[in-house]
Amino acid sequence: MKTTPNPRVLLRRARSLATGALLLTLAACSPDPAATQAQPPEADSAASPEAMPAQTAATEPLLVPADFEVPVNVETDGFKVVPLGPDLTDIDYAAYMSSIEHLQQTFTRSDRWPTKDLDRDDAILDMQTEQARFERRASFAYGVLTPDGSRERGCVYVRPATKPGYDATVSLWVTKAEYDAGFDAELYEWVQEWIDDAWPFDNVAYPGRKIEWVQWDVLPDIDAPNANDPALIAANTATAEAMIDAFYSFDAERLAPFLEAAGPSQPRIADYQGWAEGGNYKVLKRPGCTAESAQLVICPVTVQDDPVQALKTGFDVTDTFALTFNDAKIVAINTSSNDQPIYYEARQWVEENMPEVMNGPCSRDAGRRATPGDCARAMTAGYKKFYETVVANRPPTSTET
Repeated sequence: MKTTPNPRVLLRRARSLATGALLLTLAACSPDPAATQAQPPEADSAASPEAMPAQTAATEPLLVPADFEVPVNVETDGFKVVPLGPDLTDIDYAAYMSSIEHLQQTFTRSDRWPTKDLDRDDAILDMQTEQARFERRASFAYGVLTPDGSRERGCVYVRPATKPGYDATVSLWVTKAEYDAGFDAELYEWVQEWIDDAWPFDNVAYPGRKIEWVQWDVLPDIDAPNANDPALIAANTATAEAMIDAFYSFDAERLAPFLEAAGPSQPRIADYQGWAEGGNYKVLKRPGCTAESAQLVICPVTVQDDPVQALKTGFDVTDTFALTFNDAKIVAINTSSNDQPIYYEARQWVEENMPEVMNGPCSRDAGRRATPGDCARAMTAGYKKFYETVVANRPPTSTET
């Protein structure tokens, strides 16, 4: 049932947005990729406080509560994560200068950072800036070092996000050599666990990873001038309700107008509608959509569906639609659902034991299912076999949660 990963859309996020939002970016030891791409050189995100707008250093909010203990030294078997500062200038500089083209292509998506003309004075200023922002609790830059601290393998960087609907935006990079050795995937997995376990955030975005760059780029800024426009909020909330009506009508033509400006979301949501129709989705509870701003409307819908019913857990899934607007147009739609672990276990069992399903109705062409409705029906049959073969034969004390 779960489609592409997306932010958990909960009331705490709405509260945090309304009160100034605790927003986090784990980006790089130097410019945030989105900022690097969008801002002119004089507004570079790695600039010293003196080079920033005068009001930034004086008035920027804390990224974390004042009583939150910010991690300062995290050690694992293969690396350690420590705050950046002047004492790490040399190894930080050596790391990103060893991977200029790699980082321009995979991280900043820009030829503005890093560049061959950066010198050690630039590197020192960067370290001083990051240390100052760390001390102000405005952002938190970290180097990922070898266990002995002699070499930097990559970086993470905590920076205020500019997109609505998130408590945190997470990015990371590793050097070209470390990337080729597979460390990027290892660090990414670790960072996700670290953020979940050690930081006070509910809603984290991973641009370029869990959310595609092309989708991230079209999201409006959180401080858009019309973010709190009552008329636009009311209009976009009504549009969101109409889009949900169209989705659960299972009429593709009725849904299509809502997806015209939705970019990469269009094929995903159209596919999901086909799956939902094939899965015999029945709306049980629909409390209505809630606007967190004119740019973001959240719509939770609890459904009963055949794939989950086949597992006999008595559980009804809540799907949450997060609709992003640019003015009055839907430009992105993310979905999430609170599926139980048994749902993913059943899916994996079908993938491993029923190749005719995965190679037949659930086969994909360029990432899209040709027959999502038939796939849902085939997966339902597969889940029934999983239940009869695996779950029904488990000891009576076993529970599925």
